[in-house]
Amino acid sequence: MNPDFLPEEPIQPLADHVSLREQLLGEVEQLNLAIKEMHRKLETLQQEKSDLEILLEVTTEHSDDLLKRFHQQQVDLKILLEATTEHSDSLTLELKHQAQEERRQREEQFQLITEATPVGLAIAEIVTGQFLYANEQMGALFGLSAQALLNYRSSEFYANVSDRQLALSLLAKQGQFQGEVQFRRVDGTLFWGLLSLRPFRFQGVNTLLTALYDIDDRKRAQEALRLAEAKYRGIFEHAVEGIFQSTPDGQYIEVNPAMAAMFGYGSPQEMKQQIADISQQIYVDNCDRDTFKQRMAQQDEIKDFEYQAYRRDGSRFWVSEWARAVRDAQGRLLYYEGSCVDITKRKQEEAALKQQLQELKTEIDQTKRACEVAAITETDYFQKLLEEADSLRFNEEL
Repeated sequence: MNPDFLPEEPIQPLADHVSLREQLLGEVEQLNLAIKEMHRKLETLQQEKSDLEILLEVTTEHSDDLLKRFHQQQVDLKILLEATTEHSDSLTLELKHQAQEERRQREEQFQLITEATPVGLAIAEIVTGQFLYANEQMGALFGLSAQALLNYRSSEFYANVSDRQLALSLLAKQGQFQGEVQFRRVDGTLFWGLLSLRPFRFQGVNTLLTALYDIDDRKRAQEALRLAEAKYRGIFEHAVEGIFQSTPDGQYIEVNPAMAAMFGYGSPQEMKQQIADISQQIYVDNCDRDTFKQRMAQQDEIKDFEYQAYRRDGSRFWVSEWARAVRDAQGRLLYYEGSCVDITKRKQEEAALKQQLQELKTEIDQTKRACEVAAITETDYFQKLLEEADSLRFNEEL
């Protein structure tokens, strides 16, 4: 029988059996691997158990010592607590006395400082302005004693109530205030003060630490200076003679309108800007500038100093100048200041007068010589000479 023609039905069950066997072998292999893993974990657990047993044994061995040390520390802490409790009252009392003494010393130091300072110091509530503290200097500023000032509010002493509101507004924005404010004393007189305000916590109350310094004399001096400057400025601006200030290097610091006009400039500013070197642009002869500086160095003042100067257009004219040297406290030269006038007309008149005098002198000399000649011709000696001369001419003619 030809095997190629065997029926296929008996072969299929055998193939299924082989596949099942292979599947079972795979599962057995997986079970073996799982068993090996379980053995490994079991060994690890046994090792950990052994380590724990050893640790427990060691801990048990030392537990008595640990308990003994703990109990000893507990006893020591109890003794320390009892000792601390015994001394707590005395320590608290000592600390209280120490704090009181430190506070007393601080108050004494504060009192000494505030009384020694020449500035008025006070503490007042922010909202009401009620004075809570003041030194004698603050009371004196308002014509009161320090104790009497405590019966007042700060707002009662402002010459203008709005000044206090402005000060508080600036204080709120800047955290402090300092400025010049006018106040009124209890007798109604006014004075200017330099006021300083700072927030201050005093006895649990929000207050202002106030410092006040009388600047009335300074304000009067400033006003007097302002008036003097205004007066000087008026004289400076309206003077008919030229007034100037100049540096030793040759630049103008200030010139008045008359000075600018004298030199042909439209304004003082124009003259100051355009003149960079006085010796070159103003003096016709540079040596005159050197002479000026030498004499100023020797005597700090010069009067009736005459020189020829240039106008802006280049024309020349004569100037007579008075000036002085201005120095600092150490004697260092700062600048020159002085005045000058145009003496061109006077110089021309002097030149004309000199010419007239010269001509008159010449005429006088000529007249004098004529008179002398006439006097000589009238003498006997001269007449005799004439007769002899005539006789000589007569003989020559014969």
